Amino acid sequence: MSLAGGAAREVNVKVWDGLSDLSWADGKGLFVSEYQTGARKLLYVDLEGWVEVLWDLKLSGGITSTWGTPSPNGRYLALLGYTVVSNLWMLENFEEQ
Repeated sequence: MSLAGGAAREVNVKVWDGLSDLSWADGKGLFVSEYQTGARKLLYVDLEGWVEVLWDLKLSGGITSTWGTPSPNGRYLALLGYTVVSNLWMLENFEEQ
């Protein structure tokens, strides 16, 4: 929806599933996070629904996430990519002293 008071607009993204975490790009598109098994992709989606893969974050195990947000002047893109990998340790015969 335009902040200037325009009508709401639907953007149909072709072929992609699992879309989340969006932010405005340049007024002509969006940065969108997409999840696939074993990877997270950061996409640029224009207002016609065409997609360009900007970053393919491939990590083994854990939970992955990514997103991108542009700088106020639109010249830079801040990226986040992380994974959470946990270990479980079991202690036997543990005594506090």
